[in-house]
Amino acid sequence: MRQGEAVRFVIEIDVSDVDAFRSLVEEAVAISRDEPGTLVYDWYLNDDTGKCTLYEAYESFEALGLHIQGRVFTELGPKFMEVCKFVHVDAFGEPPPGADGGPTIAPTTWWGAPFAAVSG
Repeated sequence: MRQGEAVRFVIEIDVSDVDAFRSLVEEAVAISRDEPGTLVYDWYLNDDTGKCTLYEAYESFEALGLHIQGRVFTELGPKFMEVCKFVHVDAFGEPPPGADGGPTIAPTTWWGAPFAAVSG
């Protein structure tokens, strides 16, 4: 993976039904584990506050596209919307044409590629 190809996301989520949310996340992780190009798909949840952070990384926008077209979005996505709200997305990596200002699950800040890095 070259640094310029990688794309990473940190997503803030407010959860209204923690038990249902946990079940959906377990399904999403099981699906994503086998998706080509998925490098990181880690969920962090504070059960007391219902605040969640998802950290995900893909080796390329092609790999991200496979994730978006896959079962996590098509089957589980509507169920997620019933038990949580996606609050904000921080996206790291050069956005593909049309990504900045295109459809998103929440307001998104594109940070672009790192100006200095150890990774990749």
